[in-house]
Amino acid sequence: MLGYTQAHVADSLGVSQGFLSKLEQGLKEIDEPLLDKLCDVLRCRRSFFAHSERIYGAPLSTHPMFRKHASVGQKVLDKLLADVNARIAHFRLMLSGLEMQPDFPLPQYDLDDLPKGAVQAAQYVRRAWQLPDGPIANLTVLCERAGCLVFACDMSEAKIDGISYRIAGLPPLIFLNKDLPGDRWRFTLAHELGHLVMHAYPNPEMEDQANEFASELLMPEKDIGRDLRNIDLARAGMLKPIWKVSMGALLVRAKRLQKITEGQSTYLWRTMSMLGYRTAEPAELSIPRERTTLVPSVFEHYKGQLEYNEEEISELLGLYPEDVPQLYELSNWKNRLQLVDGRQAAKPLRLA
Repeated sequence: MLGYTQAHVADSLGVSQGFLSKLEQGLKEIDEPLLDKLCDVLRCRRSFFAHSERIYGAPLSTHPMFRKHASVGQKVLDKLLADVNARIAHFRLMLSGLEMQPDFPLPQYDLDDLPKGAVQAAQYVRRAWQLPDGPIANLTVLCERAGCLVFACDMSEAKIDGISYRIAGLPPLIFLNKDLPGDRWRFTLAHELGHLVMHAYPNPEMEDQANEFASELLMPEKDIGRDLRNIDLARAGMLKPIWKVSMGALLVRAKRLQKITEGQSTYLWRTMSMLGYRTAEPAELSIPRERTTLVPSVFEHYKGQLEYNEEEISELLGLYPEDVPQLYELSNWKNRLQLVDGRQAAKPLRLA
């Protein structure tokens, strides 16, 4: 998670890189003082080294993104995957005594069986979740109520917005860049949900399909079509807080649904560039980022129902106590954890 190289760790420990490599391979035994020093260097507890979770590589959906950002060093990508793997290991431990009870199904579709492809898949998901017409108020809570674990991660260096996994024995996992603005967080979440729903196997069009799914999920044609007719930037700014998507996403949707002409689209995007809106849309129109509720509720269950304290949870995870709330965006870690909105919080948990 820290992005340290083997050479850096060896130097910090005062040993050769070859000796450290042999420790990693089990060819050498580590003594107590060196183990304590290693824990200090890596900011972890001894219990961290007792975890035997397998290591997962990049999910299939991210390989095109990794190629797209070829300028990003392998060290940065390795750091991101280490962070993801740590969370996977932590929640395999924490969920071992809990059973998920989703409020909604998380269906899976074969696009070959859907005449309208990704658009139809999004329509079916809205129907399966019994959503009303119009904008989705909080997509994060809906995904959590469908049994997905959503994590906010540091992905800025890797220039990646989100990744997702289906792993045997765990709920669907979605990892999103914690620094995304609220509108982009929602679209990325919808995009990753599309992968989980549609892509058991990779295909060359999967990124476009996930974008198409996200657009229909967040902006259904039958609901938003009239709003987009002959849209201009003033109207896009007015619609943004209603639909909770970016002005850019609204323009793309309008063009896709043929609510504006090619010439209108070109003019609008040129104006967006001149105003700097392609880099950052007006601050006064910012959408607050949705907060996760299911991950904090797992910690709340451990502290409340299972009567773990902060030290015991930290020992279980192999982390320093002060690092846990930072890693998992926990408020009031030292006291009783608070969910962002108790009325909407996803709580599909019970003792196994």
